[in-house]
Amino acid sequence: MKRIAMKYSAGFLVFLLIIFLSLDIQRLDREIRRPLSEVFTVEEYVADLWTNQLPDVFSDAVELSYLMGLLNDNPEAAFDRYSNKLGISNTYYFYVSGSGTVDDIDETVVYVTVNGNIPVELETVYVFGNAIRDASGIVDINEFLNMMDFNMVSVHLNRKVKSEVIDPFRREVQPGDVVSFIGATEINRPEGVPERLNIIPVQIDISHGN
Repeated sequence: MKRIAMKYSAGFLVFLLIIFLSLDIQRLDREIRRPLSEVFTVEEYVADLWTNQLPDVFSDAVELSYLMGLLNDNPEAAFDRYSNKLGISNTYYFYVSGSGTVDDIDETVVYVTVNGNIPVELETVYVFGNAIRDASGIVDINEFLNMMDFNMVSVHLNRKVKSEVIDPFRREVQPGDVVSFIGATEINRPEGVPERLNIIPVQIDISHGN
């Protein structure tokens, strides 16, 4: 009887050992697939993203007047081809390009009319949220071991854009100027396209009026 009991006990211990080793292998596999860990440095990650990856994304930004027409005629194609989103969210992010005349400037935004008939507002103060990060479609949440690192990418991207792009633009722009821009915008799909898109510029050039 003792031998039987010892036999079952030994078998049970072997079973537990197999489970333990399996869990350890899975954990190691997860570390390999997610190279960003506790040594992750958000400043270095964002610097590389900004310098080496995002320029290609910006160059592929959809022209705003074309996008607006497509959103009106075939919204399914517009969202499928040109937007990115995170998970099951109803918020879709786009990178758009456009050129237009500055109509007015208030405390937080610069009002621009693109191609003579598309009113937009360029955000110059409240650069928050995830539009810059998520419109790119290249920052994969599965590469991060925790949500804090993932969210800090947005925080540092927003700060970089605010200090290096938006603040100089805000100091220089005047009503009547012509601006050419690339920027991130978001649309809540169930709510539809707003009358005036709010765009966070990530690249912008100014031509002063006479």
